[in-house]
Amino acid sequence: MKTQNSKQRRQELIEQYMLSRRTMMGLMAFALTPGLETLVKGDNKSTIPKPPSNPSVCNPGLETLLPNGNKTSEFKAPNNGSIPSLPQNDTKAVQQERLAQLAKTREEYQLGLRLPNSARVKALPPQEAFSEGYNQNRAILSERIGANQQAFLQSPKPFQRLDDYGALFPVLPLPDIAKTFRDDEVFARQRLSGCNPMELKNVLALNYNLRSKLSITDEIFQTVLTRRSGVRPKSLNSAIREGALFVTNYAVLDNIKAKDKQFLCAPISLYYAERTRNDFKLVPIAIQLGQAPGSSLLCTPLDGVDWTLAKLIAQAADFYVNQLYRHLGQTHLVMEPIALATARELAAKHPVNVLLKPHFEFTMAINSLADQVLINPGGAVDVILPGTLESSLELSSKGVSEYFNNFGNFAFPTDLRRRGVDNYYTLPEFPYRDDGLLIWDALEDYVSKYIGIYYKSNRNIREDFELQNWLQVLRKPVSEGGFGIVSLPANLRNRNQLIDILTQMIFTAGPQHSAIAWIQYQYMAFIPNMPGALYQPVPTTKGKFANEDSLTSFLPGVKPALTQVQFISLVGTKRDPKAFTNFGTNSFQDPQAIRVLKNFQSRLESIEQRIEILNQRRDECYPAFLPSRMANSVSG
Repeated sequence: MKTQNSKQRRQELIEQYMLSRRTMMGLMAFALTPGLETLVKGDNKSTIPKPPSNPSVCNPGLETLLPNGNKTSEFKAPNNGSIPSLPQNDTKAVQQERLAQLAKTREEYQLGLRLPNSARVKALPPQEAFSEGYNQNRAILSERIGANQQAFLQSPKPFQRLDDYGALFPVLPLPDIAKTFRDDEVFARQRLSGCNPMELKNVLALNYNLRSKLSITDEIFQTVLTRRSGVRPKSLNSAIREGALFVTNYAVLDNIKAKDKQFLCAPISLYYAERTRNDFKLVPIAIQLGQAPGSSLLCTPLDGVDWTLAKLIAQAADFYVNQLYRHLGQTHLVMEPIALATARELAAKHPVNVLLKPHFEFTMAINSLADQVLINPGGAVDVILPGTLESSLELSSKGVSEYFNNFGNFAFPTDLRRRGVDNYYTLPEFPYRDDGLLIWDALEDYVSKYIGIYYKSNRNIREDFELQNWLQVLRKPVSEGGFGIVSLPANLRNRNQLIDILTQMIFTAGPQHSAIAWIQYQYMAFIPNMPGALYQPVPTTKGKFANEDSLTSFLPGVKPALTQVQFISLVGTKRDPKAFTNFGTNSFQDPQAIRVLKNFQSRLESIEQRIEILNQRRDECYPAFLPSRMANSVSG
């Protein structure tokens, strides 16, 4: 009888926790392409290469499951390459050819709308489809993810402790964060070198008074730090004046409509930059579970299990903002309109088109696929995130609007400065900033030298009618048939303007997207570190939970948990076998441009070595801006 009941219970669990067929098949479609199914099922032998015996500690994702193709190409100058040219310098006959080519391209790349402020290609042109190598890697990855899911479902068990979520990784590697996520320093360090380092702001850079938003007092601040170091610190005002206080404020989530039986919060977290002669730590001080000081619960590291819950809630908010606002909204959905405008307004031989094209590779394909299986009803976003699908898409739309309405603010150095995180004295260690600036500076120099090949003077910029048309279409409102980047300049007058714009576009598509995408697995796949949603209401009083095990009621059951692991494994793994600046079929043809690119590649190699040296001194290795791990475009 006992055996029969055990079997019955096991069957009930399987039936209760199995992913819906629609969601599971949708996610598998994200990883697969018709014609490659034999790589993931049937009688064929596994195609998954064995991971190395000692994978690099700076490779926290699933790239080790894929063939190593992250190498730059050796360029050879063509005998009769198609050399880019400016339209005003071409003969009338060639100008007519360019016009004819653009007319044909506009027919192929017709416009549709994904969101009210984000254009998309109406139908995916064949030349924008994934490559064979990309599809092979998708299939290999899908096979391992599917094997992991099936292995877990052989004996699914309820999650009764936080550590029980480690059972979701019987085949896939358990993220290292599973061993350290309880540590306050690890929690704080994710603001500096996690997958969403865009939220941290210095209190001096806020457009509001801290005390009007956060119910923090000198007593709370001093007590927390005294318990930590034994030394009574200065007042809050002194810490603010010194630039030592930082916040993450998720107010953008405050009006999100939650789904039934799922919950979310718009918390505010406060951190103190503790500097000693030989060390630096970002110390978490308090987390307020809402935007209403006084009525929203305030928790500190002195609150035991309530503090653990507060960190979990803050991490869930960070997950939501990262996925919809920063990742989808401010990389994927801002790059496709730029790619469309470039294809439709700049002839194939225009030097700006040639420069940007590698950084649009597969962008339309990955976004089109996401429309079908990730941000659709019943898709992964609908399952694992707490807001209704409509609210989630509105959040992405807000991210697009912020970027398009303030384009120049998203230049990497400008963004750091506006957030008050550019100062090395007040924030001595910020890997996202430190490594990112190395890449930005090298990229800006590369773009400048490339542009110098074709634009010998500012007059060349002003007379380039294709370039000026491109700018006008980019900045025209979407409601008028444009692409909505309304904050771009009214016209291009000099080379520096163009260099700034192009550097930012390439950085957003390649390095920035890589930094927030390819380390997701390490942080977001292990659910107690970053759950996609909450499954109990946000508490308003302390002392309700006896121990940490009680907090599993806030975390997802097996169905959404498996979906989160599968989703993050797919979107958080670089699948394009090419490395940053390896352009494949989109390689340059002009020998002058090839020389500039090779010099850039050489500089990137030096940057890689420098970052590796920095990582040896860091508490945690930061791989996000290693050039060998970055992709050329948001498709990755």
